[in-house]
Amino acid sequence: MNLFYNLSLKANTLLSAQSGGIKDELKDKFKTLFPTWPMFLATLIAFILVVLILWFLLHKPIKKAMKARQDYIQKNIDEAKLTNDISKQKLNEANKRLAEAYSEADELIKNAKIHGESVIDEYTHKAKNKSKRIIEKAHMEIESERQKMVDDSKSNIAKAAIEISKKIMQKEVTKESQDEVIKNFLKDK
Repeated sequence: MNLFYNLSLKANTLLSAQSGGIKDELKDKFKTLFPTWPMFLATLIAFILVVLILWFLLHKPIKKAMKARQDYIQKNIDEAKLTNDISKQKLNEANKRLAEAYSEADELIKNAKIHGESVIDEYTHKAKNKSKRIIEKAHMEIESERQKMVDDSKSNIAKAAIEISKKIMQKEVTKESQDEVIKNFLKDK
């Protein structure tokens, strides 16, 4: 208010130096520009009433809406933290299971190698034994065949000798005498 009064006072001093028509004109303009005290008080009271009415009508709903929004945001933040914690926990569990799986896989591979080596050793041992038996059997068969061939050879030699001796002696030899000569011949050898 003092500002308006000072402005009007300065304007009056400036205008007093000039002619009266301009002075009156400026006074009218200042009067229309600045309200009177009763008008100013009425406007101020109306403004205060509007602010109070708006305060009582809008303050609670706005405050309630802001509180609801704040609660919604806080709820989302809490859910995000919870989800993040659960995700970290599940990631740790998954990493733990993965480490266990790697450990089990390493153990299985180790056991498989050991088992494979034992199976290889077992089959190698069996194969060696089988080959020894086959070789022994082959030696026995060879020995048997050799003995058979020797016996056949002796028999053939004896028969040939008998035939030769028959021709030489020109005598007839019976089957029994032939077998006896062969046995005697074989015993000598």
